[in-house]
Amino acid sequence: MSESIFDQQAENGIPWASRLSWQAANQAIAYHLQRYRTDLKQLYDQAQALKSRLNAVFPILNALCTHSCPWCPDPCCLKANAWFDLKDLLFLHFNKLSIPPCQPKASSETPCRYFGSKGCRLPRITRPWICTWYLCPTQTAKLRKDHPAKHKLLDQAFAQIKSDRNLMESEYIRIAS
Repeated sequence: MSESIFDQQAENGIPWASRLSWQAANQAIAYHLQRYRTDLKQLYDQAQALKSRLNAVFPILNALCTHSCPWCPDPCCLKANAWFDLKDLLFLHFNKLSIPPCQPKASSETPCRYFGSKGCRLPRITRPWICTWYLCPTQTAKLRKDHPAKHKLLDQAFAQIKSDRNLMESEYIRIAS
């Protein structure tokens, strides 16, 4: 039985962990986007709107990271089990963004390969969604205490983005299946 990209078969808990399966998943998406280009037109528009929503919250997230990450004794980027899921890959493909060469982690025991001395080496827009929405306890406390309106704005934006990502994925699967 052949695997489909929709199955997201995980190796060591991480989907498409091998370079071969990563390339195959991305090639399949590229093929579907070409093959069903007309049917997927609305999803391209949705992905652009999603990109705008994300770009609107990045200044808040960047400020939080600037004030907390450089001094963190235990960076979550090193220990978190973060990877690209199908929604992430669809977002990248629909927006014609650069696809990273592989998943952030080869296994759940390894650190993120994109973590550098100054934080993540991937542009924020191309990071997995989990790396965008996750706020550590220090960041959450700072937002709640110093910027409650921004905290509420982020919560609302994240809920909308999550909903948009789910719709994009389900519609893509419906069309490409």
